[in-house]
Amino acid sequence: MRRMRVGGLVVVLVCGSLTAPRVLLAQLPPDIQADLLMVEAEREIEAGNHSAGVAKFDELIELREQHDLEMPPEFWFKRAEALREAGYFGKAAESAERYALEAGREGEHYRAALEFLASMPSDGDVFRDCVNCPEMVLIPSGSFRMGCLSSDDDCYEDELPVHEVSIQSFALSKHEVTFEEWNDCARYGGCNGESRDVWRGAGHPLGYVSWEEAQSFVAWLSEVTGHAYRLPTESEWEYAARAGAETKYSWGNGVGNNRASCGGCGSQWDDDMTAPVGSFGANAFGLHDMHGNVYEWVEDCSNDSYEGAPSDGRAWLSGNCDARIFRGGCFDHGPRDLRSARRKDFPSTSRSSLIGFRVARTLAQ
Repeated sequence: MRRMRVGGLVVVLVCGSLTAPRVLLAQLPPDIQADLLMVEAEREIEAGNHSAGVAKFDELIELREQHDLEMPPEFWFKRAEALREAGYFGKAAESAERYALEAGREGEHYRAALEFLASMPSDGDVFRDCVNCPEMVLIPSGSFRMGCLSSDDDCYEDELPVHEVSIQSFALSKHEVTFEEWNDCARYGGCNGESRDVWRGAGHPLGYVSWEEAQSFVAWLSEVTGHAYRLPTESEWEYAARAGAETKYSWGNGVGNNRASCGGCGSQWDDDMTAPVGSFGANAFGLHDMHGNVYEWVEDCSNDSYEGAPSDGRAWLSGNCDARIFRGGCFDHGPRDLRSARRKDFPSTSRSSLIGFRVARTLAQ
């Protein structure tokens, strides 16, 4: 342990990390507080503690906003590097973009910032906003016919009338949320306890989660990444499940063999348990398990038909909002429930081992 003086105050250097007691730090002029926080952030990063460095940068941003301090452009580049190393790729790109705008072409790190921005995902790519965040797939804008398109007796009344819906691009998780992803949220206090269906094992989709609990997960993801995570709307979900197809399933009108986990899908998990996520082929958008495995909560309230449903991809937030819609079929139900058009509802506060969810992310249009 070593002691040093900063502006007349004693600062303690412990194990290579510069720290100042918060009470004493607050007594310094704001510009000296900012310099000290920058030193602390740089020391944390040099020591490989990138998340701690990011936290110091965030303190510095708050201090800057409180006292209207000027921040040199280099701050945003250093923050981008720390965010990238900590796994917060979306925030890192925003910080790199700000550096490029403020520093201009004469900036020392201008080229590096552009290269960083060029490495961000484009349509169809898979990305994560943090190391342990769900993998996300960018879903392109488009329009489709929503509802039961079959000419046989598969249709239920709540799948009608068929109607045209326009969808703005958004991101959807490549897989259903897993036990490990939920437990990360629980460990950091964002979700209510660790998952209960531990018998399924690592890599399996989460089950036994209510709609309201799913909301706590997306709220936590939004907080830690700085991006707008949410459940998909019902129309977004069906658009993504169809992936351009008008057949019962994304691969055709027959359930086939070993394309999903359901009662009668011809997989080793049928009628028994979920398959590990990604066990079956992806659809044309690069999404796995949109059919079978576990049902998936969506944002919308329950309605008995599509009369009056939104046509622009928004969630339908009128009707019976004590119950919410879930989609996609599950390992314990038959092929008819796996159809892209099939919809069911359940009380928003209730749980079922057959229901999990995947997450969506709003994109800047």
